[in-house]
Amino acid sequence: IPETRVYAHLPGFTVLANVFCINGTLLLVSDRRDSFPDLKYILSSWKEVSGKTFVKEPTEDHIRVIDRKTALQILGISARVLRGTTWLLNDPTAYADESFSLRALRTHYMQEHRSRFNQSILPPTRILFPQISNKVQGIPLGLSSIPRLLFPSSGVGFKEDWHDYILLGRPIVIEHLVALDSAATSRSRRISTNAQEALGHLSVGSPLSVFNMIPAGWWSGWRNNMAKMLDIDAHSWQGESSSSVRPVVTYIFRQPNTGAVLDTDDHRQLIRNLNHLVDSHGYEVHIIDDREISFLERVKISLRTTVMLGTPGSGIMNAIWMHPSRLSLAIEIFPDNYLSTKQYFVIGTAGIKHLAWRGSQPLFETSTPLSIISESYLARANADIPPGTVNFLKQPIHVDAVAIVNYAVSWLEQDQGTEDEEM
Repeated sequence: IPETRVYAHLPGFTVLANVFCINGTLLLVSDRRDSFPDLKYILSSWKEVSGKTFVKEPTEDHIRVIDRKTALQILGISARVLRGTTWLLNDPTAYADESFSLRALRTHYMQEHRSRFNQSILPPTRILFPQISNKVQGIPLGLSSIPRLLFPSSGVGFKEDWHDYILLGRPIVIEHLVALDSAATSRSRRISTNAQEALGHLSVGSPLSVFNMIPAGWWSGWRNNMAKMLDIDAHSWQGESSSSVRPVVTYIFRQPNTGAVLDTDDHRQLIRNLNHLVDSHGYEVHIIDDREISFLERVKISLRTTVMLGTPGSGIMNAIWMHPSRLSLAIEIFPDNYLSTKQYFVIGTAGIKHLAWRGSQPLFETSTPLSIISESYLARANADIPPGTVNFLKQPIHVDAVAIVNYAVSWLEQDQGTEDEEM
């Protein structure tokens, strides 16, 4: 029986080889238990009760380490082999979003994996969401659409497909496994010291905060692949004086709706001011209601966008498809009593500058060092957000439409040359 090997690991992001599975339990086989990280940093136990999602540390029914002798007794000598690479997102619907593919691909770029194992385990052969039913409404469209566009030959499976594996009653060997679990990340000692802090980070933080930022070029190839699949020019406006090329400003929203939305009057004023830029500055402006546009059209516009505006949530996350340059900017509009790092780290990992905006001004300048922003975001998030965070996002967000549009214009008109520089 082959031993399980750890290729790379950070809390919530783990690359393994030779992982066994029987009756839904992941078995890591080795005679050296100390060769694995603490299992609570790999996987979590999720449960939904009356529409609420609860999370705990994993039990032996979810994942455990066994020695070779025990493995032979449990597994026998015959098993079905899942060749290639399997991506397993262990998050439930409440914590799953369209940044999944970016997170999974970022896992492949861990330095430990690249330096110790000079082999490619991309593209994934299959992508599994064992906690998410494909029969439930509200599943982010990109969970299945993005992988299928980036990796056309990969299969995508949900909770029902995972149960099919369980019902086999026969051991399975997963040749390569990339396991992602947001709650496992929030347990990291770098992020939290107790269960309450971990839950707080799960609500307002991003799993990607455990990674170091690396040059944007790592994601550019995947973004360009998406652009090619959709037949879109992968480069956006970079300050050229040609009248045939214009900056693209996009405001994406879900209004009215539950979740983070602008005050109705501010929302209308923002739309008026943005549309005025078409005549006053010659910009291309898109006003996108996320409920009324197809997934493909939304990504097509994002690929060409220079400046994107939106409230906290999945809308502003579309900035990951923007072309990273000195003028690319995502502006996330926050209410007075809420701050989250979720999109800051997602968008930053894709190489796009992120600006947190509140009321009539930015919270941080785009030149503020990453370490200072990270600490400030987390400190404010922990201080500002008591239990019941979601209630704050049900209150209308006020924004000074004139100030934020003027800021976007000054950003695009800045006199810093026209050279296209990747971050």
